[in-house]
Amino acid sequence: MNIGIDIDDTISQSFEQIFANSQRFDIEVVGGTGEPKNYGEIDNHNYIETMYPHWTNKHFELFWSTYFMSVLTKAKPKDYAPEIIHKLKQDGNRIILITSRYEEIEGKTIIEDATKEWLEKNKMIYDELVMNSQNKLIIAQEKKIDLFIDDSIAHCRKMQEGQIKTFLYTTTCNQGCEVPDLERVYSWPQIYKKYLLIQKENS
Repeated sequence: MNIGIDIDDTISQSFEQIFANSQRFDIEVVGGTGEPKNYGEIDNHNYIETMYPHWTNKHFELFWSTYFMSVLTKAKPKDYAPEIIHKLKQDGNRIILITSRYEEIEGKTIIEDATKEWLEKNKMIYDELVMNSQNKLIIAQEKKIDLFIDDSIAHCRKMQEGQIKTFLYTTTCNQGCEVPDLERVYSWPQIYKKYLLIQKENS
């Protein structure tokens, strides 16, 4: 089986790493209250932009230039993600990490290098890393993905439209969204349990 897995907020606690910084930035730089909008009801990775609609483009640029590298280097892995992904690999599956992360400066590999270093540091086993995946369905079709796991509701819905089995990873950002059309998962042990059921059904 080819398994496609997102990084941010699926195997990495990206939101948890950045959230307190966003509140501090809103209070100290923007002059706001730090109170986020739509908390828990965000269907994509534009969570900072969604939570603070009163920020200007310059605010967003300054915030991300200040804090983005901390997401890439300091975020903790989701509980049990390294162990379960290792088990999936041991079971004979091909693990393909598909992320929307992209380079800001043409010709550089700063983001990719930091991503690879984080994956190695946290013992994340994978066969292939695909960066700058803005349309993940196209990548999934190219890589012949059988199972896709992501926290983005938008990406998961596209995968289902492409007839790819999909799990929506439940996070702080998307937990309040109504998604009866998607199959939620809440932890990596649960993902492995559901994966075993798929294997049993296909045997």
